[in-house]
Amino acid sequence: MSKKATDTEAQKVKLLPWLTAILMVLGIAVLAAMYWNRNVTVNEVEVTGVYFNTPEEILNAADVPLGIKPDSLDLVSLIARVEVLNYVKSVTPYVEPSGDLELTISERTPIAVLVRGSNRMYVDEEGVRLPILEGKTLDLPLVYGFRATAGMDTLKSDEFKQIRDFLVGARINEFGWATISEVAYSTEEGVVALSHENGVKLLFGTNDFETKLRNWEAFYADVIRTKGIQAMQQVDLRFKNQVVTREVKS
Repeated sequence: MSKKATDTEAQKVKLLPWLTAILMVLGIAVLAAMYWNRNVTVNEVEVTGVYFNTPEEILNAADVPLGIKPDSLDLVSLIARVEVLNYVKSVTPYVEPSGDLELTISERTPIAVLVRGSNRMYVDEEGVRLPILEGKTLDLPLVYGFRATAGMDTLKSDEFKQIRDFLVGARINEFGWATISEVAYSTEEGVVALSHENGVKLLFGTNDFETKLRNWEAFYADVIRTKGIQAMQQVDLRFKNQVVTREVKS
């Protein structure tokens, strides 16, 4: 027998225990899966991750028949039913080894209140209009110029995208978020906001809002803290290297 043939036989002998172990593991896994599918049923459904929606609303929408076997669950249909609910952005179902079903909900987060006459609705970053629920109100900037009506299409206009980008930047900035009360969009001036204090008109224009919000914070610290915000009528932050103000006439 050649040396090459001898080496091949030796390698086969070394691999045999590993192959046996792998086959045993696979066999155990198959038996466990057969036992799980035959004997385990869904007897409890748990909902996590909700604030705006109630667990009862999620359970009613999911409509999971207790006692059903996990492999009989139509998870695609379940997800579609739950995601129809207001505030539900996505749902992730997971069946525990015990058979319990866990539904993890990711909810939409409002970034502003749309105001149109007496109508008010929340809106999230994706432009989805959301109803304001009793007992679950948030302190958010007011946004004007868009329909505040349920059942409308998602807001996708360039005007809304500018306001959305501004609000996202303001929320990151924190100072901007704390000092802005109302926001609108003007064709000539871009994003226009009113300050919480004294309702000073703030012009932010379009794009690069993080820089403009930092400039607003710096201007507030350097100038407004000295002169007082009551001295300001308008602060124009649209320009790269300067802040233009219009002060109240004495």
